[in-house]
Amino acid sequence: MKSRFITSLFILFSIATLHAAKITWTPETGYQSDEVEMSGLLPEETRQVLNLMNSARQAEEFESRGRGKLHYAKKGGNDFSEGKQVKSYRKALKNYRKIVKKFPKSQYAPEAYNRIALISLARNEIDDAYEAYERMAWDYPNYGSFNETIGEMYKIAETRLNTHRVKIFGVIPGFLNIDRAVSYFERIYYIAPYSDYSPLALLNIAQTWDEKGKDDMAIYALDRLVLKYPDSVHAPDAYLKLAKKHTEQTNGPYYDQSSTKTAISFYQDFLFQYPEDDGVVIAETELTDAQNTMAMSKVKIADFY
Repeated sequence: MKSRFITSLFILFSIATLHAAKITWTPETGYQSDEVEMSGLLPEETRQVLNLMNSARQAEEFESRGRGKLHYAKKGGNDFSEGKQVKSYRKALKNYRKIVKKFPKSQYAPEAYNRIALISLARNEIDDAYEAYERMAWDYPNYGSFNETIGEMYKIAETRLNTHRVKIFGVIPGFLNIDRAVSYFERIYYIAPYSDYSPLALLNIAQTWDEKGKDDMAIYALDRLVLKYPDSVHAPDAYLKLAKKHTEQTNGPYYDQSSTKTAISFYQDFLFQYPEDDGVVIAETELTDAQNTMAMSKVKIADFY
């Protein structure tokens, strides 16, 4: 198992390193890379990759302008005929997807995913955009800015959570897909555990489960936040939310006080770690209430016996 894990890491590292090439595009020259050789590709495959990429970008540019003709120069064996008519985003997506499927080790594969994401966003197909950004972040972390890619994934997850509704029959707005939004935030946490977006993702997950009345799931998300990101600006708020959730699980002094004990522990940890936080007054007040509940419970037990 250990050797398999190391092998997997090596493969991921190799792919990431391979795709660190700088990719540029201009209407005059088409796509170019500072990495001359494409890993493991035959000359005819290299030409096929470039033709697909340039044809896709040509179609994309034509669609984004909405009208008129594009003018390209004929250079490097790639045919950019002046005034060549192209179909639209559909053709571009088809070519880009062919690249990532047939030539995943080409340095142009992450650029193809990037273009797929941008086109999908333009078409309001945010789930397709998220999937493309996720593949970029996971398979090609050295391409462009990893943090910006995660940021785009986070924005899509927020949109999924708050506003995006898939239209039924392309016309009638459907319901918010909360579960999908949560899965998007979880994937951000998994792919980019050291990103600033991860504690934010966990906070969104906790809030979502809290609103749906799933306290155990909310507590699990908050637990991960305070344990893994104690220095995050969101950690103090997470501590207070955790303490509050545990307090709410106690039905009074006549009942089991294990949740109250846990709440007291969180309040005390909060006051110790964040003595200058704005929530100190709230924490002190609620800590006193929890301690009073605990003391009252002991009195009731003593009276019983």
